[in-house]
Amino acid sequence: MPGLLEALLGDDTRTIEQVRPHTGNDPRRAEQAYGAAVGTILRGLETQSQTKQGAGSIWDMIRRQVEKGNVPAEAPSQQGAQVREMDPNEVGDIMKVIFGKDAPNVEGAYGKVITLDPETSKKVFAKVLPAVLGSVFGAAEKDPEDSQQALPRIVGNARTEIEEPNPESTNIFAAILDRDHDGDVDLEDLADIFGRKPK
Repeated sequence: MPGLLEALLGDDTRTIEQVRPHTGNDPRRAEQAYGAAVGTILRGLETQSQTKQGAGSIWDMIRRQVEKGNVPAEAPSQQGAQVREMDPNEVGDIMKVIFGKDAPNVEGAYGKVITLDPETSKKVFAKVLPAVLGSVFGAAEKDPEDSQQALPRIVGNARTEIEEPNPESTNIFAAILDRDHDGDVDLEDLADIFGRKPK
């Protein structure tokens, strides 16, 4: 689903700009934080949507968030619909649907890898979740297959398109999602996600 990936990692400069204040206004760190959050969310969505029940839970959650106005009904763009800042409790509920009981561990590990405190990590997810979920919703609604049934394929394709050309990036996501990982990662491994080599 190239359109989904391009929306998340090519056109969505507005979301990256919204992340910058949480990374000391460092544009490189903002991209790293954004890229790591996108990949982490896609991995969680893919895992959860492997069963019919899991896909149903994810789809119901996304549709509910669209109806509330927290998530855009299509992929974000520089001219796309504005969404309001997500309530931290809402972010927590969404993370629980995606990651289950491991949600606090995922948020904590993300903060350690990206070197952000827990409160700031949650603020980053509050910015990135609408972009990812809106992109997934828009792609699934346009898919000829039933939206809920198309969900695992859409998120799986997007996650593969991120990781296959950038195999080093899997170290980042393993450190965030695998509690047995030694946590030794290089954030420059995320550079190629945005189509350029680290200098």
